[in-house]
Amino acid sequence: MLNIINNQIHGFEAMNQQSIQNRSQDINENVILSAIGEGSSDAITRIDANGIITSWTPGAERMLGYSTAEIIGQHVDRIIPEENREATRISIQKQMQGKFSVLHEETERLHKDGRLVPVFLTRVPLHNNNCEIASLLAILKDTSEEKKLQKQVERLQRDTAMGKVAAKVAHEIRTPLGVLFLKSDLLVERMEAAFEEWGKGDASSHHGKLDKCVADIQKQISRLEEIATNYLHLSKSRTMERQRIDLRKWMKEMLKELQEQYPQGFIDFKTEYDEESPIIDGDPQQLQRVVANLVRNSVEAIQYSHNKKGTILLRSRPVDDGVMLEVVDDGPGMSHEISEDIFDPFITTKSIGTGLGLYLVREIIDNHGGSINIDTEEGQGTAVRIFLPALPKESKTL
Repeated sequence: MLNIINNQIHGFEAMNQQSIQNRSQDINENVILSAIGEGSSDAITRIDANGIITSWTPGAERMLGYSTAEIIGQHVDRIIPEENREATRISIQKQMQGKFSVLHEETERLHKDGRLVPVFLTRVPLHNNNCEIASLLAILKDTSEEKKLQKQVERLQRDTAMGKVAAKVAHEIRTPLGVLFLKSDLLVERMEAAFEEWGKGDASSHHGKLDKCVADIQKQISRLEEIATNYLHLSKSRTMERQRIDLRKWMKEMLKELQEQYPQGFIDFKTEYDEESPIIDGDPQQLQRVVANLVRNSVEAIQYSHNKKGTILLRSRPVDDGVMLEVVDDGPGMSHEISEDIFDPFITTKSIGTGLGLYLVREIIDNHGGSINIDTEEGQGTAVRIFLPALPKESKTL
């Protein structure tokens, strides 16, 4: 009896095993691929020997924007940047021929909206029952956030080092500057006394030459003072004294200072602001430095262009969750090549300049949690737009 039962059990196990095998054979390969890709944030695709896309997972839809219906049957060129297409075709052909097995590389893929998505690509061959390479499986991992984080780390390291250098340079420059100022004033006093003592020659001519010489000296000293100040501000740009700022009141005060600083009739300053301007949290002196720096650039651009008179508009307008500050001029503008790197350190369009002014502007805005961009074209003026986050409504009581 026991033998009969054991034989029945073994019979059931054999039948069950055969049933499992049969069910496994019935599962379509695309179903397996879809199941793997359903819960993955990576894009998983399959391409045949001709480079035609035959599988497309939900992760691929999210990453590159194309739905399965749009992309299946399309050539892989559709998601490859144009400059990489020929190299990709050659690589696929070699892999299909078995010249190499697994491919790992950092590259880019083309999103449906035209932007480039940085990815880490792993591509492996898939074999059929005859051990022939039938297709290729590509797994794409979006590295956008990693790239962004890497840039932030590199920038932080660079800025920290630059801040230390800036503080030292500012200190080293300022010490002899003070001596030069005193000596130039002393030179004037002593030379005037000498003229009176000699009582000979054309005194007014001597005075004119002396004044010109001293003015040139002091002009260069002032330039050195500006360099030292920029370096010093750079080293302290991360130290802020935050307070709540009524933007409308702040802009009125800023306009008054600018009108006093620049000659009337040469620059026409205008302002536009909403009466219900949001309250922002920031350092008013640093933000004032930002606007003053941008305005000075606009004034110098207008001054050195052929315009006899220029207009600079200061504008603020509420936007979602914040405010947009704008400094707009009708100066000569800039080319795309220059404007693209204008906020990088040591980049300047001036014949004499440190290239730190706009870099400092960007640092201050970054520290306020905002963003800055420039819209310019040669012969069409320049608009610098700054976004600053506003305080929540319940926090706006001054």
